[in-house]
Amino acid sequence: MAKVSRIDISELEDDIRFREELGVDSLMAIEIVATCEKRLAIVLDESELASVETIGEFVGYVSEVYGQTHGEP
Repeated sequence: MAKVSRIDISELEDDIRFREELGVDSLMAIEIVATCEKRLAIVLDESELASVETIGEFVGYVSEVYGQTHGEP
């Protein structure tokens, strides 16, 4: 997310809204999702992502999918 949004990773906090505060548009969101899916070997559900608003929610969702995919609690 830091690379795509061009924001220093130290400035990214869980409660930041990535669309409104970081200016992540739909193309940037696709790039973020594709990168996560490729690097983590997961598939993210776009309908679930529609309700995700903050960095913390996104990280939580990705962690949950990763755990389900790779057999971790």
